[in-house]
Amino acid sequence: MKLTILLILLNCFIFLYMLTLENPSEFVQNYGFSVKNFLSGKHYVIVTSMFLHASFSHLLSNMIALFFLGTSIEKKLGKKIMLPTYVFSGIAGNLSMFLPMFASPDTIGIGASAAISGLVGLGTFATSGKLVLFPSFVPFPFIVAGAIYLLVTLSNLFEVSHIAYHAHLFGLVAGSMIGLALTKHRVKKLLAFFLIILIISMLPMI
Repeated sequence: MKLTILLILLNCFIFLYMLTLENPSEFVQNYGFSVKNFLSGKHYVIVTSMFLHASFSHLLSNMIALFFLGTSIEKKLGKKIMLPTYVFSGIAGNLSMFLPMFASPDTIGIGASAAISGLVGLGTFATSGKLVLFPSFVPFPFIVAGAIYLLVTLSNLFEVSHIAYHAHLFGLVAGSMIGLALTKHRVKKLLAFFLIILIISMLPMI
């Protein structure tokens, strides 16, 4: 839980710091991720961007998700697995912006959601049966939460939105890869996961 709280505090501190700046948009332009920023030599933005947030509501929604997902993952798998997954997934989400179908070279991406999505993927396969308060305040087994999250992400992937669903997807896949690498029952869990997706997809038709 210590790592989860530390990440939340770090995100909150940076957001509060941005509020003290005369021109926070310039700060976002310098430390947010864009293909143009990265290729111009600002390689650090691939990490710094995941600690920036555009508004209080953006920060709050991400930190609530991080709290419930992070405390669950950290307690079960430990910080030595959680932290690399978090960072790797955030980086993967940023790399999705290299695909022209998702973003122009000038588009700035910020937020912790891709990194948090990685925790969803990790928990889906590494702690499949553990209950988690995500994506609602109703507890679901991680594998069900992951299936719901994937369906929501895919259904909005090409919608015009301020939410970077493509980053969520890439982060989710990155975390899932690590989760699958940690489990001994990869095939069974993948089959169960896709079966749950099929069942959920059919629910509106019942």
